[in-house]
Amino acid sequence: MKLLKPAFVHNQDKPIFSIDIHPKEPKFVTGGQGNDSGSVVIWNLEPVLSEKAEMDPKVPKILCQIDNHLSCVNAVRWSMNGQMLASGADDKLVMIWKRFSGTGANFGSIGMTKNIENWKCTSTLRGHNGDILDLAWSPQDRWLASCSIDNSIIIWDAQSFPTIVATLKGHTGLVKGVTWDPVGKFLATQSDDRSVKIWKTSDWTIQTTITEPFEECGGTTHILRLSWSPDGQYLVSAHAMNGGGPTAQIIERDGWKCDKDFVGHRKAVTCVRFHNSILKRQSQKTNKTQQYCCLAIGSRDRCLSVWMTALQRPLLVIRDLFEDSILDLSWSSDGYILLACSGDGTVACLQFNEDQLGKPLSQDDKNSLYQRMYGKDATVDLSSQAEKEMIIENAELLNTAQDKPRGPPSLIPTFTKDTLPIPKPVPIPSVQKEANESMQSMESSSTTLGSTSTPVKPILKQVETRRADGKRRITPMFIPLTDTNTSSTMELASSSQPRSQVIIEKNSEVITEVKTSGLSTLPTTTSTSVTEPLKLDTRLAFRDTPQKAHGSLASMSLMSPAVAPITPKTAIPIVRMNSGKATPLTGSQCVKSIGDYRIQVINDSYKTAFGNLSRVACMNINQQQQMDDRRIWEITVGSAISSFSVCTKYVLVGSMDGSVRFINIKNGRLVMPVLNQASPILLTGFSPNSSLGGALTERAQLCVWNVDNMKVHMRSSCVDILNGNGYVNMFYVTDFGVPFISTSAGSAYSYSPDLQSWIIVNASDSLTRCGLHGSITNIKNMKAYPVATVQYLSHSFQQKSKNPVDASDDAWEAHTKISFAEHQVQLCESVNSPVELKHWYSVLGYYLATYGSEKKVRQVLDELLGPIYSLQSDADFRSKHKILNIEKHELLREVLASFHSSTKWQRIYCEYMDQLNEMEAVKCENIKIDET
Repeated sequence: MKLLKPAFVHNQDKPIFSIDIHPKEPKFVTGGQGNDSGSVVIWNLEPVLSEKAEMDPKVPKILCQIDNHLSCVNAVRWSMNGQMLASGADDKLVMIWKRFSGTGANFGSIGMTKNIENWKCTSTLRGHNGDILDLAWSPQDRWLASCSIDNSIIIWDAQSFPTIVATLKGHTGLVKGVTWDPVGKFLATQSDDRSVKIWKTSDWTIQTTITEPFEECGGTTHILRLSWSPDGQYLVSAHAMNGGGPTAQIIERDGWKCDKDFVGHRKAVTCVRFHNSILKRQSQKTNKTQQYCCLAIGSRDRCLSVWMTALQRPLLVIRDLFEDSILDLSWSSDGYILLACSGDGTVACLQFNEDQLGKPLSQDDKNSLYQRMYGKDATVDLSSQAEKEMIIENAELLNTAQDKPRGPPSLIPTFTKDTLPIPKPVPIPSVQKEANESMQSMESSSTTLGSTSTPVKPILKQVETRRADGKRRITPMFIPLTDTNTSSTMELASSSQPRSQVIIEKNSEVITEVKTSGLSTLPTTTSTSVTEPLKLDTRLAFRDTPQKAHGSLASMSLMSPAVAPITPKTAIPIVRMNSGKATPLTGSQCVKSIGDYRIQVINDSYKTAFGNLSRVACMNINQQQQMDDRRIWEITVGSAISSFSVCTKYVLVGSMDGSVRFINIKNGRLVMPVLNQASPILLTGFSPNSSLGGALTERAQLCVWNVDNMKVHMRSSCVDILNGNGYVNMFYVTDFGVPFISTSAGSAYSYSPDLQSWIIVNASDSLTRCGLHGSITNIKNMKAYPVATVQYLSHSFQQKSKNPVDASDDAWEAHTKISFAEHQVQLCESVNSPVELKHWYSVLGYYLATYGSEKKVRQVLDELLGPIYSLQSDADFRSKHKILNIEKHELLREVLASFHSSTKWQRIYCEYMDQLNEMEAVKCENIKIDET
């Protein structure tokens, strides 16, 4: 054992009333009296333990000094997860501190210091009418308890500061100490009224009051810090008396017996602190493993003693350690460092080793011990513990106590190993196959995207199909159209190229062999089979980030399930309307396929006296004919083509002169007159059902047409939403005519014709980022999950925050989750996404059951329940009581599903379920009457 008294840790001869070691990092905090205010100082633990670090000027000794309290600080305590610090003082306030990025300077009681760490007060808790003497965080940081000379204890909701859970009144004297039962069932307090009270956490009533060991005590100590053993079996109090001598009283959990104590101190015991872990070691006599607890005791006699429950004598006694009373103790998280502070303004450090104290029990062993002793896990959740103490009033809810707590509902159902379905092979449409190979080809190419000098390489592939009867057929490959007026883009494979490889992919009907050379090639249309449960609709239009040299943009790409998530490059701001710059299509961007059709664009194919002409050609790739005979149609365009899209019915061609053409994919005839927009076409796209087509211009004008009916569906400007948001890099339109756009800054929007406004789908504001944090789902299925897909794709373009994420369950997080879930519900309703609407109502129900108040819960449930009389008597009203053709009562059941497993909400759950079942019964009776 080593004893250290660091000279640099002091409070200028003023008392240090409290000390606490951080649970995860090498630092500790002290609280005491400052010059004109209370003093809270966060110290670096490394210089205390290492002389080399103490002498190194580069190693800071003080990390942060805080002087916000107006008077003496009596208690400082880290939260269990180390993310929060609580301080209580004579100014009747409890302050909650959190660390933020950055540094600063502070002039405090120990001089001018530079704060290495930046800790700020996030909550100020007001409720006491007197000095606050002690603080204690509950297991799992669910609550914070504070005690005061106003004879009361306040329980604060750590998830929703400054909410008060309960105010405990029962002591008739100053309350000077508070501690939590590690099992989560009780809270213990000690007071100058010569009593220790045990409070139940289920209803905050008194379980028992212990007075006998304290009847001879006088109010001679500033604090009475009691402590509970880590196994929950023993509570050791401060300042008890036995036969006229001071003791530390042992109170057993079993029957609250008080027949044992720790003796030896000559003056009143001021503080007790148990080791954080249950310890074990081999017994020298029996050679069996002993399990025990260890604690330190401080007294007014300036003496420190260390005890073990397995020994009848103290392990260690240090006399005259300080010049004044010992006021607080703290063990490190590893259990081998003990810090003590005194009224003389100094600190002492004791270093132990495993041979002296023993080895801490592992978490698994601790869990087994808790299961054996209390029937529960060591990682206690006090909120669920309190619910278990409640009386279950409905027989249907008897099994909810055994239910495991579930997390938020998942948009895509998760399956266990036993229930995992075996997906059937789903053929990838040829256009998706093209996108996969096209993306791979572009990634492997060393040529910069968007470069106009990229040659079109030949396709040196052939597909050999072997049928189930053994017959084989070789499909001739498509050679891309080339410009006869320009140099040839065909390249022959040199002898140094690797030999062709044969890849055999099995299907239920055929086996396909793909022979390919080593050259990077354009995509081919080859049928294959994969087992993908989700498919991204291939009618998404994406635009990559511009090049640094030219500021040009790569043209439209098609995404497929096999393509990895988009990783944006460093974007160069585009000044022109913040929309992006349209450029003529080049290279692999000029070829797209769907079904049996392959569409190819050749810009500036003909050079005439009147100007250059571009071509659009369509070929049937499955016909067994010569190349020229497989061409179905070909048209010319009088301007370079900057974007085009294909669907099962039409081809949409957008040009640099702003013209838009809708072409019948079967015969090449124009479906409607050539349309003109005010600027070059940037992006184009079709709806999945091929009825709607849209185009976005370089000047951020969006127009969607109903091609079947030859009418405009919607038209709007994107200039306002693009102001400061970069440029548009994605455009999509649903079967319902709902457009989605995404920007290079990571924002995404949808347009509502009814509201005549753009709706936020994803943005960089704090609410959206906090709401999406942890809930972003890797989904690429625009048809079934448009909101989730757009949010996922656009989120990948957002700049990652440099500030650390605060993962604590604070009040702002609870409110944010509920607010964000309500936003998602409204968003899904606006874009007509019923599957996602149902999901987000389930998520809203989960957040309400976890964080919501009864008032908020009833508002949501009443809206979905509806007026009982109207629903029972009016058939027309019942038919309109829906959202996106989903009955509101079905959504109500989704919300109530989260309340079923919470005993806290049992009355509300039963109340609304009874009304719902009654209304359903009346509805069935009315239907029978109508039928008769």
